[in-house]
Amino acid sequence: MENNNESIRGTANLAGIRSQSYNLPRSGSPRPESHAHFNGMPNHIERPAGSRMNSSINARGTPRPGLSSRGTSFASAAKRRSMVRTISSLSMYSNFAGERLDDNHRPRLTSLIDEEKRKSYASQRSSVAKHEESTVGEELIEDTEDMAPKASVGKAMFMFLKAFIGSGVLFLPKAFQNGGLALSIVLMIVIALICLFAFLRLVNTQHIVGGSYGDMGGLLYGQSLRYVVLFFIIISQIGFVCSYFIFISGNLVSVVDVLSHCTAGIEQKYYIWMPLVILIPLALVRHIAKLSFTAIIADVFILFGLICIIYFSADQLSTHGVGPNVAAVNPANFALMIGTATFSFEGIGLIIPIVESMERPERFPFVLTLGMLIVCIIYILIGTISYLAYGDQVQSAIVYNFPPDNNLTIAVQLLYSLAICLTAPLMLFPALKIIENGLFSRFRSGKDSIAVKWSKNFYRTVLCVLCAAIAFGIGGENLDKFVSLVGSVACVPLCFIFPGMFHLKVSKKITDKILNIALIIFGSGILVYTLYVSIDSFINPVHTGEPIAPFCPA
Repeated sequence: MENNNESIRGTANLAGIRSQSYNLPRSGSPRPESHAHFNGMPNHIERPAGSRMNSSINARGTPRPGLSSRGTSFASAAKRRSMVRTISSLSMYSNFAGERLDDNHRPRLTSLIDEEKRKSYASQRSSVAKHEESTVGEELIEDTEDMAPKASVGKAMFMFLKAFIGSGVLFLPKAFQNGGLALSIVLMIVIALICLFAFLRLVNTQHIVGGSYGDMGGLLYGQSLRYVVLFFIIISQIGFVCSYFIFISGNLVSVVDVLSHCTAGIEQKYYIWMPLVILIPLALVRHIAKLSFTAIIADVFILFGLICIIYFSADQLSTHGVGPNVAAVNPANFALMIGTATFSFEGIGLIIPIVESMERPERFPFVLTLGMLIVCIIYILIGTISYLAYGDQVQSAIVYNFPPDNNLTIAVQLLYSLAICLTAPLMLFPALKIIENGLFSRFRSGKDSIAVKWSKNFYRTVLCVLCAAIAFGIGGENLDKFVSLVGSVACVPLCFIFPGMFHLKVSKKITDKILNIALIIFGSGILVYTLYVSIDSFINPVHTGEPIAPFCPA
């Protein structure tokens, strides 16, 4: 095959050329050819010893002799793209739950759900490697850099904390009021420990089986379970976006009422449609890498908002003391607290991308354990301070408790709303792509057909409008109940039930099997109970605290 390639005009044996230039000796012990964690995985593409990927990895940190100015510009551009993507963590969403969703990704042959396809994978992998050897250009340089797992433990920790500490923390103070202070702290610790256990089970299963979250279900239980996993991923991401639509509407009505001196007269539910002005254009973006800088801006705004939450809550606590009717245990509504806590800890779709990005994936258990400890401490800190500060007057989102006519409050509400508008396309991206791949799998690419391209644009617009319509139907007064419902229906199966089911199939020790069965039973019990309580709270509303007086009198 190589002789044939060399005889074709315009092609070259890239492995031979690069091995002469870049295979330089390194000091210290030699680097392993590949990560043991990725060997045998469907997403892993092995390379010949002298291929582009190995040579670039082995040469990292060593000057490359004889690079032209064009080659240098490619390398520096790749470094800039890598830095931006690391900060924005966009690769986690393009590889959400292990699925290859971004159109920029080269096909990685991940849909392997039976043994026969696994056996044929070796020959397919070989042909892919040979094709890549005869391809020269900037696109190959960028793809190879993206495919090489190179994140350090520190970068992995940064991505983990960034994935888990987000806007979900806004709903925790109300969850603490629903559960009571002491019980909520205990429940947060328990749920964090169970999530940690379940995440480790999922990673261990993926190490053995390989593939995406859905692929694991398909391989272990049949194709139907793959679709079930993808369904729960879809409704969880859509649920997140809908809840944030409601949150934004509450911010906007407060800001507009203050700035207009109560002359606007627009109800909160109508503000739910306004984020579509930003969401729809960004949802039409095909390549998620183009959203890098919007994601970074949103992260800065969210960090600013979290600091202001701690500031306002601490100031309220120091000035006015403990808020009214702070309870240690609230037996009537504690199930709503479980759903909200699960909603906040739900980041399992980003676990597999972080593992696959690591240079030393065997260090991920350390990253996960320390990361969950930090996240749990931050959640408990914010939930405790805010609940103590405002007592049973704490609102469904803590920013609603801040003085409405304060300039800093207005800034926080506007910047937080803008941040969520900028990150909503990332949260919706996995659902968009999974549904789109199913609807348009038999059609030509949008690059080749204008009709297909605009059909996809129409579908994406409709899905964004559907999210706003769901939020409009829920209403601002039911935000905390809806967050708990999303946590119960969508997040509990992904966090607890499926990891236990998957690891049960691959575990050999009787102790592991018992623990997996216990995890499945726990998840199923929590799902049924919290779902019942959440639905009942819509049908038969219960007293969940004293509302604060609106800025504009009715």
